[in-house]
Amino acid sequence: MAFRRAWTLLLALALFRVVPAAAQENTVTIRFEDDPDRSTVIGAFPSHGILYASLTDLAQVLRLTTYQNTAAGKLEIKQPPYRVKVTGRSPFVVVTDRVGRQTVYQLSHEVLFAAESFFVPLEEFSPLMEPLLTTPAVFDATTRVLRIGGRAIVRGPEIATLIMEQKANGQLIRVRSLKPLPDYESWLRPDGWLYVTIADARADTAAINALTPSGIVQKIVAIQSPTAVQLTFRLKGKVETTEIVRDQGSNDLLISIHTASGEDALARTQGSRTVQDDLEDRRNRWKLDVIVLDAGHGGHDPGTIGVGGVKEKDVALAIALKLGRMIEANLKNVTVVYTRKTDRFVELYRRGQIANEAGGKLFVSIHANALKRKPSKTQGFEVYLLRPGRTEEAIAIAEQENKVIELEEGYENRYEELTEENFILVAMAQSAHMRASEQFADLAQQELEKHTGLENRGVKQAGFYVLVGAAMPNVLIEAGYLSNRSDERFLKSARGQEKTANAIYRAIKRYKDEYEKLLMEGKDIGASR
Repeated sequence: MAFRRAWTLLLALALFRVVPAAAQENTVTIRFEDDPDRSTVIGAFPSHGILYASLTDLAQVLRLTTYQNTAAGKLEIKQPPYRVKVTGRSPFVVVTDRVGRQTVYQLSHEVLFAAESFFVPLEEFSPLMEPLLTTPAVFDATTRVLRIGGRAIVRGPEIATLIMEQKANGQLIRVRSLKPLPDYESWLRPDGWLYVTIADARADTAAINALTPSGIVQKIVAIQSPTAVQLTFRLKGKVETTEIVRDQGSNDLLISIHTASGEDALARTQGSRTVQDDLEDRRNRWKLDVIVLDAGHGGHDPGTIGVGGVKEKDVALAIALKLGRMIEANLKNVTVVYTRKTDRFVELYRRGQIANEAGGKLFVSIHANALKRKPSKTQGFEVYLLRPGRTEEAIAIAEQENKVIELEEGYENRYEELTEENFILVAMAQSAHMRASEQFADLAQQELEKHTGLENRGVKQAGFYVLVGAAMPNVLIEAGYLSNRSDERFLKSARGQEKTANAIYRAIKRYKDEYEKLLMEGKDIGASR
């Protein structure tokens, strides 16, 4: 096998014109922490600053079964019941789990196929091997060592079920856990939805979703993401407060839901509050003091790719950061919250959750468009509102942006209620913010046209998942078409990003002035038409 690795590597080096500086640059060490005698090396080479390693050789070293279709340029690695499939000249990796569910991951660089061998960007790819191994696979780019093992991966869920107990002043929900859960948070929405997020944990979502609600809990939804468990409860009646604490005698979490007692309700009706007091509370509650900026995509999800290779995730983040700095410098008493400030992947459902937890009053999601055909003459910016798309073009764009959910583990269950007629119902539930969303969308398209010089393709409607969870006025801005050479040059330049950010900032400033003027007059700023 050593001869085969060396021959494969030499052919690959010749094909990709890589000239090694030293012999060690052409290898990666595979170190088995629990069996040092198995440690060995496999072929590797740098290309465009990325270290590629032979996946074909890696699978052999790990003693995994492979099926290779040379004609189709495909390789499947199997360790029943798990499978990992790659395709040459494609960045997509398909991982099939023990129940046959497929998750698609997008690498930032494509898989290379040369000399009948497959080469992968090892640092990105190694975590995707873990389902096949039962132990971690951690790559250290500095030492060029891929460490296998060292600790077992626990595959069973830590959270098995919930136990609900009725109390005189509300309800207690016990989250049964097999391990300590140190990182958790809860958020009660005004409309009666309680969200509990538990980090670094896994749950038996099927068992929890099958539970029969009782007491003031009308519905229970458990969702698993790669980094956390989200428990959502639909509550009925007047809920005063909620609290989540660790049980001192076990690993369990205790969620307390407190309802108003008869004495509390009577005290409120006999209080000395005036109409002016209520108006002042309303003004403070709706004051435009928190703006949430959502840079689309990120991490292993690059978004659309431009005709010249520009990535949507980079454009969106650059504009969001520039916009945030403008707001912080010029709008006093306004807090800017970012769903991401670095190149990292954030699930779509989590973006709306971040906005809600921060008490956001305006949610602006920043993206860039692209057509499959590149280069394309289609160009210009668009501003979108959350409603089912009314044109084929709007539907296609929404489908393109929503496809990112396939990069999230367990997305089938998380988003299954946001399709077809149920999606329409979700959009209708946000109608309380529709007038304000429309107002900001109109201001945004005016300012973008005035200050960017790009073609104004107008305000449109489509069903974007990222806007669903944001319980506040919200819009999605497609800043231009990366599939158009002119738009791509504009959006990848610091000058173009600055102009786009400045235009959105001016729209926010105008919106804030008009918004707070209506608020001071005591008018309803959120009602739909």
